[in-house]
Amino acid sequence: MKQRFLSYAPKIAIVAVALGILSIVGLVSAESSHAAADETVKCCKKGDQTPPTELVKEVPPGGLHNPYDWKKLAKEDPNLVKQFRLPGCNECHGGTGGGGFCPALTQGVWFWGNTDDILFRLATEGSAALEKQGFVRYQYGTVHAPMPPMGMTIKTADQLWHIISFIRSIQPPGANPPEKVIPGKYEPKGDAAKPAE
Repeated sequence: MKQRFLSYAPKIAIVAVALGILSIVGLVSAESSHAAADETVKCCKKGDQTPPTELVKEVPPGGLHNPYDWKKLAKEDPNLVKQFRLPGCNECHGGTGGGGFCPALTQGVWFWGNTDDILFRLATEGSAALEKQGFVRYQYGTVHAPMPPMGMTIKTADQLWHIISFIRSIQPPGANPPEKVIPGKYEPKGDAAKPAE
């Protein structure tokens, strides 16, 4: 019996070494995957000076979240409306968001959804770009004009989060998350729609 065991000893040693190597490779792989996950863009931070056009490219759909408590910001900053007016939002949506020749932002009606992510992307890239990417519009109001891309006019992500906070502050009660959540509809097109191989 001892002799029979000795004949298997080299094979057992090889298997043991192989299992040891595999466990080390597994640990290294898990650590590198964890490190890669840590390198992904963590969104979003107060004071972020990243241009909105860059941030929407770096963060996958659904990953943009307002770092501000918009209710608190609206109470503490009486000049929040100025953030809305500075890039020219008021030229189309009215001086206080009540409407102009574009839809009023005070009615609790959301054409694309009402999450932070969809509002940030819509303001940055405009409605035509959202459609090309696979986002689907829920409805039309009385105005059928597209939302122009404002990401080149709005200089920083922080400024856009202030604008979104203002827009939320002028909605009727219950129109914002968490009371009412209308996620953006996203149906990827082109290469993004193909299953991973």
